[in-house]
Amino acid sequence: KLFGLSSRSRLFAPWWRAEAALRKAPTAMQASTGTMEWAMDLTGVFQQLRLAISLRKKYTPCANDQPDAAFAPQLPPASELRIEFRAGLACVMRKADDVCLLQPSVEVEEFYQDMADLFAIRTHGAVSTFCFQRLRLLQTKFDLFMMANFDHEMQEQMSVPHRDFYNVRKVDTHIHHSAAMNAKHLLRFIKKKAKTCGDDVVLRRGGKPVTLKELFGDLGVSPTDLSLDHMNVTADQTVFNRFDRFNQKYNPLNQPDLRTVFLKTDNEMQGSYLAEITRELLDDLEDSKYQHAEWRLSIYGRNRAEWKSLAKWVLDYKLVSPNQRWMIQIPRLYSVYRASGQLSCFQDMLDNVFVPMFEATLDPKGHPEVAEFLGHISGFDSVDDESKSNEPGDRTMSSLGRTPQEWTLHANPSYKYYNFYLQSNLRVLNRLRASLGFNQFHYRPHAGEAGELHHLDAAFLLADGISHGLNLRKSTPLQYLYYLCGIGIAMSPCSNNNLFLSYQKTPFHDFFVRGLNVSLSTDDPLMFHQTKEPLMEEYSLAKQFFRLSSADLCELARNSVLQSGFPRDVKATWLGSADPKVNDMFKTNVPTMRLKYRQQCHADEMNLLTNSVDDAMKAYRDGIPQTMRPVENGKKGSGLEVKGDVINGKANVPRISSTRSPMIGPLRLPNILPETAEDLERLDIPPLSPCEATASAPSPKRARTSTE
Repeated sequence: KLFGLSSRSRLFAPWWRAEAALRKAPTAMQASTGTMEWAMDLTGVFQQLRLAISLRKKYTPCANDQPDAAFAPQLPPASELRIEFRAGLACVMRKADDVCLLQPSVEVEEFYQDMADLFAIRTHGAVSTFCFQRLRLLQTKFDLFMMANFDHEMQEQMSVPHRDFYNVRKVDTHIHHSAAMNAKHLLRFIKKKAKTCGDDVVLRRGGKPVTLKELFGDLGVSPTDLSLDHMNVTADQTVFNRFDRFNQKYNPLNQPDLRTVFLKTDNEMQGSYLAEITRELLDDLEDSKYQHAEWRLSIYGRNRAEWKSLAKWVLDYKLVSPNQRWMIQIPRLYSVYRASGQLSCFQDMLDNVFVPMFEATLDPKGHPEVAEFLGHISGFDSVDDESKSNEPGDRTMSSLGRTPQEWTLHANPSYKYYNFYLQSNLRVLNRLRASLGFNQFHYRPHAGEAGELHHLDAAFLLADGISHGLNLRKSTPLQYLYYLCGIGIAMSPCSNNNLFLSYQKTPFHDFFVRGLNVSLSTDDPLMFHQTKEPLMEEYSLAKQFFRLSSADLCELARNSVLQSGFPRDVKATWLGSADPKVNDMFKTNVPTMRLKYRQQCHADEMNLLTNSVDDAMKAYRDGIPQTMRPVENGKKGSGLEVKGDVINGKANVPRISSTRSPMIGPLRLPNILPETAEDLERLDIPPLSPCEATASAPSPKRARTSTE
């Protein structure tokens, strides 16, 4: 009745006649909606997406491998320069006349306005609809590409000698150093030290030395009786959505003293135990040859001596390796240090983080340890529990009126406030170091693991790459923008499975097939992994769960190298070229067909935004399969036209276009269904046999029984 069909004559008729009648029934949706592209106002959508991309270029104008080298200014010798902070932002001053030669190009007021503009863009209804459709189309394109080219990719990989997933370079771009070992490794190390070094003085309580043997005696624990269950360092059901409980897992046997002894660099033994276990981890990496890591060490910003202490620890114990680079993570713990009286304002924290680096850059001979240590650092990170809700005042951006010098509150600044000042000062440092010929640093904060979406807004504007990015699944415009800009996302499904999102719900695979720049990382092997090679464990689980092919795994490994902060010449050695657009299959084992497909899809999406409105709308229609009819009597201007040879890999994306039957709205019914006997004859559909005709005919009407 809904579509004007007679149950007696249509319901049991052959399926094509019922569908033909359905197609003829007009709907109110078709009459009211009109064409999809006009309903979405593509002109305005394209303008807003281009505006969002231009906002990002204002803050991150350079390529990821050398963030600010292309914008290095010509400066006087370092001896003629000094550093000064103005309203929380670093300025490189000339000593002779106090002229500012180098400073951030964006003030905090402008940043907050850009955040508001980006928020308006990603919450716009037409933008959301458009981005949702484009992401779905990208996912469908990849499925079609794999169906057509899976065998060809395998053959292409088999033609490369001595190269498979196990011997291509892969980097763990998101791993915290204090949890870089698995629980069994840490347990074995603790037992060994308790057995052989029981007389080592590891703590002082009230000025009295405490040996390792006495420490275990005070805890009432025999080291020989320890087990993984006693250690209680692996994540379990109790930590899901409880980041506070997760942080307690860093304490073996739930004892902070054991964490201080075995997992800290600043303790009574100058971090010798942690250095020893780090050396074992480095040996494992070097033995594997093809696995690399960027371990994160913490600079808390409590005092300026932290930098020298950490640098001496790394250099004295020779904790450097060609398979590893260091990253510095800055925990957002200002409120804790303010409450304890270690800081008087937020500017103190910024000074403690950045002044030692500027001093070592301008005067390497005066600060040799820090200057050398900076040469082994690839990037910076901002970490803390993102699920913490900010105060209502922070939500309304009232912090805009407070400079870091004026932030004397005991409350923590907001996520965006932290990240703006950290990134802005890091960019100034990068440009200064580039002008002096030193290495520069990435900014790759944690973003989108939990909490609010505006964290990803801030990261989109400021970051070279991010860790986690789970919340991108909640915003298709942001997800599409991250795709267009190629922002690296280091995802950790095993970690997320225990903390915030179960493995079967992780958006990792959706991001990957759509073409986002994703890689796999381990986060905290101590809590989440069981084997000696946690990165390979992460890849193995993803391969089994998502049925990834060898080409998929090699593409993820290549992404991880490009996202990492290893020097450009090192990347070129590993990949054949440091240029993301160039693929040397003999080094990466990524089929050339796959990379060309990714590049063509990205180019199509960018062209869609940059072409004229008419061209963009035509490309938009061509990119989505339209309603089509079969060729009628050889007439031109009708029928299907397939562009490209997908089977042979000559066309990366199969496109189906039609010169007839434009899109009529959200509901598109196929026009290839036969209506008459002539249609059946033209389509070579055989007529019904007597048995089939009898089976498809409607049954004679009979009277209902009382039971019915």
